[in-house]
Amino acid sequence: MLTRLKQLTLSICIVGFSATSWAQAVLVKSEHQIEEYKLDNGLRVVLAPNDKENKVFMNTVYLTGSLNDPKGKGGLAHLLEHLAFKGTENIKEEEFQRRLNQYTLMTNASTDYYSTKYSNIIRPDQQAIDQILELEAERMDKLVLQEKYVPAEIAIVMREREIRMDQPFSVLLDQMWKAAYGNQSLGRLPIGDLNELQSIKMAELNKFYRQWYAPNNATIVISGKFDRDAVLKTIDQKFSPIASRTLPAQAKVPALDPTKIQPREFLVQKGSDLAKFNVYMNGKNDQIKTALSLAPFLYTLQPSGHLYSSMVETGTSTMVQSSTWLDRDFNVVFMGAIYAPNHDEKKVAAGLISGVEHNKEFNDVELKRVKTLIQNQSDNIRNNAVAMGGRLSDYVVSSQGAWDQYFKDLEQVQALKVKDVNQVLKQFLVPEHRISGNVKPTPEDQKKALEQQQQGQVTKTLDQNQEKPEPFKDIKVYQQEVADRVKASHQQLEQIEPKIQHGQLKNGMQYAFYPSATPDDKTYATIQVGFGKDTSLMNQAEIIELTAYLLLRASDRYSLQDIADKSLEAGGIAVAQAVDNGMVIQINAKKEKFDEFFDYIVQVMKNPKFEQSQFDLIKQQSLSLLDRPYTEPETVAALTMARLLERYQPGDLRYHFEPEFAKKQMQAASNDQVKSLYKNFFTMEHAQIAVTGQFDTAKMQKTLQKSFANWRSKQEYQRISAPFVPYSAQKVHALAEQREFGNYQALLTLPVKYDDPDAAALYVFSYILGNSQLSSRLAMELREKNALVYGFGSDLDLDQFEKSGALSIQANYSAGKSAQVSTSVHKVLKQLIDQGITTQELEAAKADMMKKRVTALEDARSIHGMISAQLKTNTQMKMRQQRDQEIAQLTKADVDAVIKKYIQLDRLVETMADQYGQAQK
Repeated sequence: MLTRLKQLTLSICIVGFSATSWAQAVLVKSEHQIEEYKLDNGLRVVLAPNDKENKVFMNTVYLTGSLNDPKGKGGLAHLLEHLAFKGTENIKEEEFQRRLNQYTLMTNASTDYYSTKYSNIIRPDQQAIDQILELEAERMDKLVLQEKYVPAEIAIVMREREIRMDQPFSVLLDQMWKAAYGNQSLGRLPIGDLNELQSIKMAELNKFYRQWYAPNNATIVISGKFDRDAVLKTIDQKFSPIASRTLPAQAKVPALDPTKIQPREFLVQKGSDLAKFNVYMNGKNDQIKTALSLAPFLYTLQPSGHLYSSMVETGTSTMVQSSTWLDRDFNVVFMGAIYAPNHDEKKVAAGLISGVEHNKEFNDVELKRVKTLIQNQSDNIRNNAVAMGGRLSDYVVSSQGAWDQYFKDLEQVQALKVKDVNQVLKQFLVPEHRISGNVKPTPEDQKKALEQQQQGQVTKTLDQNQEKPEPFKDIKVYQQEVADRVKASHQQLEQIEPKIQHGQLKNGMQYAFYPSATPDDKTYATIQVGFGKDTSLMNQAEIIELTAYLLLRASDRYSLQDIADKSLEAGGIAVAQAVDNGMVIQINAKKEKFDEFFDYIVQVMKNPKFEQSQFDLIKQQSLSLLDRPYTEPETVAALTMARLLERYQPGDLRYHFEPEFAKKQMQAASNDQVKSLYKNFFTMEHAQIAVTGQFDTAKMQKTLQKSFANWRSKQEYQRISAPFVPYSAQKVHALAEQREFGNYQALLTLPVKYDDPDAAALYVFSYILGNSQLSSRLAMELREKNALVYGFGSDLDLDQFEKSGALSIQANYSAGKSAQVSTSVHKVLKQLIDQGITTQELEAAKADMMKKRVTALEDARSIHGMISAQLKTNTQMKMRQQRDQEIAQLTKADVDAVIKKYIQLDRLVETMADQYGQAQK
């Protein structure tokens, strides 16, 4: 129990000193409106309130990770993290995960070298916060580790490892750490390997749990919108009874001496990219971390970054990358260049070294630019509960509890002098600290089909027992939640709708203003521009893409650097993206800077320069990116699916991405075509603009009238549509390069529009099918029962205009298991067709969907997205209220009926790609 001297009062005399009389939290630190409290048992609590947010982020951080894995038991901490979702003494088995689903918007966990974190995003509702705190207290002290779950979780961990080891950069980093530390300390991946995982005994898991999952080895970080006193009271009640423990000594990382690392150059041949990385590493030195953290911005920021200028703008490489890993035991700076087969590999290697190690010194202007960028980033983090909570959690680990070091680091960044930055970079980025890595595509001889060794074997599950019937759960709890949330949604919509101001300019451009405070104190504008039609834009897909890219990169008055600096000054961004036969322009800035920044970007948009040098640069980069093999499993599966479903001619904007065709189109593209497309098509009579934030609506209306009202074109506009087409079932197993995993994709087209009477039931079905990675129907079959996949996804996409939609399923599976994945997907769908859903599934799905729908209405930025979509379809918020009612009124019979009506397995198209497939034409 928390203890604090308190003045004796009448209330204490009446209450007495029973177990229900809780002391108040002891405040031990307060910085930047963030407070740290401590319980008598050593548990630390960091509270970062933000009443502008509409969510709560909660991280329970244990200061133990893979570094404390016993010798020969690599991956134990990570395996324990997986098992920590399987029930406690008081909350049995799947009930634990069910409650997490019920009371969170998202839940996850992670294990790294130094820590294990259990993360939850929660609505700002005290009951939900209390429930999650109870679950975390149970997990801290009353976890029940059961051997029956171990084989399945080890198999799932191996799927996770396969995904990681299929990422070339991850493999490269693993090789470097092993060279530096051997198969110990940082040389062992936190994820573990099969042999050591299989040797772990239950006694060892329990011992590790009891040693390290202690209140005096944990910190709870809570950020967002919450009642401080209520949260502290619950933490006191739930965690104070947990006794502190004597902690073992933390594992120590050997001092890193980069000069002794051998070998000093590594090669990974995996995937389709060509890349060169120089990794500069050295041991602990806290004095230089702040200056090193600026390196990625100074070297790669467009267009002023020195490495960007020397490598990309000269055509030496396609792009450059840089990042840092500055931790308690080491400092690491990554410098990399991505290049294409038509680049000179030796020039790339030489340019990367000379551009970093022989770089001219940075000046005050460049340093000020980076300081502004970092300040803008910190403002964004502070206004985002998840980002703020994540950052504080990271500092709790890296600074051994000193979360306030984050703010000290920010202050130190702003205090840096350019001469000090140059000196640190010059002394750190040297050959003695450099380890080199090369990434090259998978060799051709590894792209041939292999004979599957397990072919013909009967598929077996890890658990051969019959599926247990789902235990009865009280659905009245869910039904009440649905009713409460429908009511809350209605109240929100009643307040939102009157605030939205709709209008139309004389040229037909529509606008909608939503004057409302945003959590990040920014104002947002989204301009959706439609132009041309399928025939007039034939063979123009690449030209539209190039036009969007170049639109905001220079004007008749402003250079790219001018625009970049203006964005930094406004704390905002302006980007244009090609979408179908049109573009979407996103503009946001700090509320006090928005009007000026919006006017500035509009002037750029109305007077783009389309510089030949920038056109040549993006064309060369695009061709370089296209000049690569497309043999990764996910790419092969997606391309195969697109080819099977194709019904348009090459050159049509709806034609699927075909690498060789896209390359020919890009080769033929000219800057004159870009200018012509802009001049003839880019106008505003078929455009919509939504503006959300704190701004003067009358002033904005005048701005729109002045800037857009007379912007017309003689070109005919017609929205490009893709009507419903039924496909016959196909199953293609395509050949991909040799990788640890394969990729499965399935698609079923549906003659359903977004506002169709059957839409709500289909969305609920889709949720039950694959929304949760742990408890959905697909999760139970693909992951929990058969351990075929680590990650999967399913989605329902219904068109806003046409009775045309699609259900899609995607999964990364262990290579060689394609048949089992397809069989499992068919099994799940057939069970749903034959038996339907359960009432409990239905009510839980409805409750969670309504929870997320209500949460979206509490953030003006989410509402901004809704308004933008409604402008295109000429609808209003009342449609959302109608959908709420449709969801709430759904019965099991309703959902079962739409499943039988639309889920037709004889129309399910499936593609699988791995090293055991067959080459496709």
